[in-house]
Amino acid sequence: MQARYKLLIHVDEDSREKLDMALSMAYNLLDVVGEGNAEVVLVFNVRGPMALMRGSLDDYARERVNELMSMGVRFYVCSIAMRSLGIRREDLIDGVEVIDSGIKKIVELEGQGFAYVKP
Repeated sequence: MQARYKLLIHVDEDSREKLDMALSMAYNLLDVVGEGNAEVVLVFNVRGPMALMRGSLDDYARERVNELMSMGVRFYVCSIAMRSLGIRREDLIDGVEVIDSGIKKIVELEGQGFAYVKP
């Protein structure tokens, strides 16, 4: 069964406030429509990957990310941004997927009917 709601959340800043808003958006949609009715993806590019580095998340934020991952939410991190920021794969928290290009992924997802939201 295909998800009725498709949400793409774009995070391009190293900001705890923006990360919290992005995580809340994902939670809110899943809470209202149900996990089986939504596909939620977060794409981190520009400075966004810094928000998902080991040691950058406190216990509460890490718990929220882990819970969303367990609910099927996908976290994509742009390898171009990582390169420009000097971030290695092992610097990121577990569970994120490194992709070739964040902007390419955004275009692909919008082409698949995902609604674009940026906190």
